[in-house]
Amino acid sequence: MTPFSFQHVFRAPSPAEILAAYWNPGHQLEQDRKIDVIERTVLELSETASELRRTSRIVPRRQLPALVRPLISGQLHYVETCRWRKHDDEIDIEIRPSILRGRALITALYRLSPAGTGLIQRSYTGSVSVDVALISSRIERGIVAEFERSMPLAAAVTQDWLDRPERPLSARA
Repeated sequence: MTPFSFQHVFRAPSPAEILAAYWNPGHQLEQDRKIDVIERTVLELSETASELRRTSRIVPRRQLPALVRPLISGQLHYVETCRWRKHDDEIDIEIRPSILRGRALITALYRLSPAGTGLIQRSYTGSVSVDVALISSRIERGIVAEFERSMPLAAAVTQDWLDRPERPLSARA
């Protein structure tokens, strides 16, 4: 298992503003373009008073390293389930890549907290677990490296979205 942790401070009046962006389809489309996601299909969307849950099938443009290509069949994709616990300003995330027939799992917690006047700290922490003898740590490090590449890009898109004077505030996906 390989842990990861990414922090970012957004200029925003409240966690609600960032969460509204997170669940907004227009914002998601802009982020996907920036981080090279070529397809996102919402498989399930449900909401209660305390929780919003979305499961999506996501196809990245980036190809797998040669070491891993023999371990998948078909197009690389992953299924991402996000569960926003509304009262906690936290999102539980589970990502299941199509590689290795279910032996790869990414779990994360997206947490927002005040960091000063007009500032919100985003913490994105979790772990990558791959169950393959001899090469699991190398695959895990590759997945974490992809997060290292994409997280700053995604944060920049979110900040740009938050800085717009007119933007939709719907927290629906």
